[in-house]
Amino acid sequence: MTALAVAAAFAALVATAGTAAVLGMYGRRSARTTADLLVASRGVTPWWNASAVCGDHLSAAAYLGTAGLMLAYGVDMLWLPTAGTAGYVLHPSGRDGPSSSVSSS
Repeated sequence: MTALAVAAAFAALVATAGTAAVLGMYGRRSARTTADLLVASRGVTPWWNASAVCGDHLSAAAYLGTAGLMLAYGVDMLWLPTAGTAGYVLHPSGRDGPSSSVSSS
């Protein structure tokens, strides 16, 4: 590596660490307790949550994975991500969490 490439890599590392530190200090002001951190201070609306779930599912990994399956096994593999999405949306444990079926008596 040349000295210029090393300097650029170090500058990128410092910029990333600095950005993470600034965001961490900002987040610390809004989440004072563990409960605030776990539930995002109750500030996440259903639309924001749905956007996060959709964005996660439609990420590059899902997109490229589907393309790879279709390339390897044909167009019939398009049913796999479709069924996975339907299962995630319709399965009750996805909405209620794993402990909802446990009796508290």
